[in-house]
Amino acid sequence: MSGYILSILGIVICGIVIDIILPSGGINKYVKSIFSIFVVAVILSPLINFINSNKEINLNFEEYEVQENITNYIFSERIRAIESSIENDLSENGFKNIDIKITYSVESNELIIISCEVFLENAEISPDKSHINKYEFISETVNKYSTLGNEEIKFHE
Repeated sequence: MSGYILSILGIVICGIVIDIILPSGGINKYVKSIFSIFVVAVILSPLINFINSNKEINLNFEEYEVQENITNYIFSERIRAIESSIENDLSENGFKNIDIKITYSVESNELIIISCEVFLENAEISPDKSHINKYEFISETVNKYSTLGNEEIKFHE
């Protein structure tokens, strides 16, 4: 890089010297034209060297590993969003203060929901929903957001 800067500095000094030495006349235009072509060639030389070098640029993205802590964070946020969505859906349908805890695992960068725990200790069920089987309704709501079977949904009262 310092050689490149020195060559540009040398060209500038040569240009000043040529401008001082050459008399003003017809030949001055031709010398300045040739000199300007030479200046452009020196400025573009790094680009020409890069093009002429047969370096291959390797953009093989399979070689890059995804950092495990970032994927774990993303999956945990996704699970929190699912839990929150289930709780909000239940709350909108008259089942308030129900806590949802989803157990999951990550295998081959794929999120797998293992089970869901439903905590009904503080649950408030609206009077118009008292005739509904709360376990079936909550299981159906959980299954909107997951592919769990009823045996993977555990209730705690």
